[in-house]
Amino acid sequence: MMQEEQARARKMRQEMERRIYAGSMVELVEQYARTQPEKLCVADPEEQMTYAAFAARIEKKAEQLSALGIQRGDRVMAMASQKGDYLALQFAVHRLGAIFVPLEKNLPQERVETIREVTQAKLVLSNSRIQSERRSFSEELPKPEQKATILFTTGTTGVSKGIELSHRAEVAVAQNVFYGTEMEPDTVELIPMPVNHSYGLRHCFGLLLGGRSVVLCDGVTMAEDFFSMMERFGVNALSLTPAAVNILLHLTGERLGRYAETLHYLQLGTAGVDAAMKERLRRLLPQSRLYQYYSSTEAGCACIFDFRKDYSPRRVGKPACNSWFAVMDDNGNVIESSEKNWGYLACAGPMNMTGYYGDPALTEKTVIDGFVCSRDIGYIDQDGYLCFVGRAGDVINTGGNKVAPEEVEEAAMFFGGIRECACSGAEDPLLGQVPSLYIVPEEPEKPFDTVALSAFLAQRLEAYKQPRQIVLIRAVPRNYMGKPQRSRCYTAEKIEASQEKR
Repeated sequence: MMQEEQARARKMRQEMERRIYAGSMVELVEQYARTQPEKLCVADPEEQMTYAAFAARIEKKAEQLSALGIQRGDRVMAMASQKGDYLALQFAVHRLGAIFVPLEKNLPQERVETIREVTQAKLVLSNSRIQSERRSFSEELPKPEQKATILFTTGTTGVSKGIELSHRAEVAVAQNVFYGTEMEPDTVELIPMPVNHSYGLRHCFGLLLGGRSVVLCDGVTMAEDFFSMMERFGVNALSLTPAAVNILLHLTGERLGRYAETLHYLQLGTAGVDAAMKERLRRLLPQSRLYQYYSSTEAGCACIFDFRKDYSPRRVGKPACNSWFAVMDDNGNVIESSEKNWGYLACAGPMNMTGYYGDPALTEKTVIDGFVCSRDIGYIDQDGYLCFVGRAGDVINTGGNKVAPEEVEEAAMFFGGIRECACSGAEDPLLGQVPSLYIVPEEPEKPFDTVALSAFLAQRLEAYKQPRQIVLIRAVPRNYMGKPQRSRCYTAEKIEASQEKR
């Protein structure tokens, strides 16, 4: 397969370079500063910058970093903030040919020191401000193959994986976003996700690739501030996580629907989107494009799906413009997959990571013939759509039958009165595992009829997929980007004793 994949990679790169293209994202920003200097580039609650002003900010920060001794290949770490100034810092690091290491804000100091030691960072900044003199730097722009960024994944124990990305990869993933969403010339997109995380950062890149406008805010829990930013900057596109949509809908009801006439698209990423949420968004935003991304930090924005009209429960789309997929077995061999023959999803393309920082053994295990091999279970259907079944650690094996927790969760959400839910496997001496369903009621202080829910699910799921117990909890455990942590549900705060299914 090696020669075939190498030829395909060369062809993909040639096609990529025929689109909007430069050797790095900072080069594209400098081009737009010359061709559309007065257009809004990036805005936040405190500041807004045109492309000319943003390029000038990048140059100023690059001069300050140069005065601090930052050179090509050095690593610079910085705590994230939802500010245009923080994006300018990243571009300034890249302008010098150095490598940017964005960190989650409020990261414990011990963790910061560990990452600093691992990366041998030359400079660590607690925010995007730099106190130094200014000194000129080389006019030479970074090369496409040079390392640009190290993104650390959200590990919960020890040191999480550092994912190395080249400038070429960052341009390629920006193309996936830009062309996948079919951005209009007047697109102004609001991004409330942290820009140290791959999802928020890459959607900023997608906008800047085409000279569009980025608006940043710090989450959605302050709903009035969120909608104020939409009004202030004429926002006509949104990037959100499913968890953020849930929060908005819970806090503001149907308010998002007021933008049905002006919102070009809404895109969702980092976690699966259940059928109930899809249906509610179709109703609230009947004219907007509704995108779902299948992605990973290692293989950015690789698949996109407009679920406006397609009701297929498992489809997550077709490969983005710089991506292609294969399905592999346990030994890394490509298989002919189908709805009844699942395998591990693997992705190839120029947006893929260079590797895991300082861990060539893990890189070799994960990247096979140019494919980033995931632990996600799925298949490619007869129409060429990628179909996601579940994550290997989440799929429940009950008496030899495989149960995708998402299928149980989607069925439950149509019962009504449920804010969110999660299904996970509970140990069983006879079957190995059995499904358990954890429910967060819309009105937790009122009685919730778990017996009626069991009867409802019995009409919609095969017997082996039906939950053996239903547990009422206060909230589904999630990581900071909103991904459900199903294996931790049993530790969640209970509302009342669970009721066994009869």
